[in-house]
Amino acid sequence: MTSSILSITDPEAINYAIKLLAAGEMIILPTDTIYGIAISPKNTASIARLYQVREREREPALPFLLATVNDMQQLVQCRGDICRAVKRLWPGALTVILSPRPELEPELRTTPVALRVPNLPPLQALLKAAGGYLIVTGAHRSGYPPAITAQEAASQFEGIFNLILDGGRSPYGIPSTILDCIPDPPVIVRKGVMSEEKIWTALNRPTPRPEVRSHPNW
Repeated sequence: MTSSILSITDPEAINYAIKLLAAGEMIILPTDTIYGIAISPKNTASIARLYQVREREREPALPFLLATVNDMQQLVQCRGDICRAVKRLWPGALTVILSPRPELEPELRTTPVALRVPNLPPLQALLKAAGGYLIVTGAHRSGYPPAITAQEAASQFEGIFNLILDGGRSPYGIPSTILDCIPDPPVIVRKGVMSEEKIWTALNRPTPRPEVRSHPNW
């Protein structure tokens, strides 16, 4: 199978992407940080296949991209200080980890939830058309660097995906910063695009002294 590489600004490409996602297919799409593999959360059987294709273990928190900050209310339970902070920082390159809402599908709440609103208007439009959010994880195999162009993503997954949406070179080219907001105070678990100082300022907290934790799959 040859992957179709179509512009994310093409309305026909967006319609095709929505049809594939609704059918339980995976697609590759651009974000403001790196390219990602996306599936619809309505097809939870696709989650296992997603990680098989990437040849990587599942992330510690199920990753979502949201169209708007208000879409997080459908997925997670959020303390007031965290909600206020993300409204200041989104759209942007910060991923926050929160506890899922109890009424979510069991497959979507077996782990914490990691989510963010990307700063890429064409992608936000796609997410809105898809119902407000998609499960999206990095488009790179184990041992490979993150893809920052559609062509790099295609070279790692040749013949696997029907559709790769091309948004040009990812503006940042490195992953987002990840903030675990389940503990109090929150903990940065991966350094990335967004600075620690900006995050702690938005949270109205002093910059903490403890070392940053890391996880091999983030």
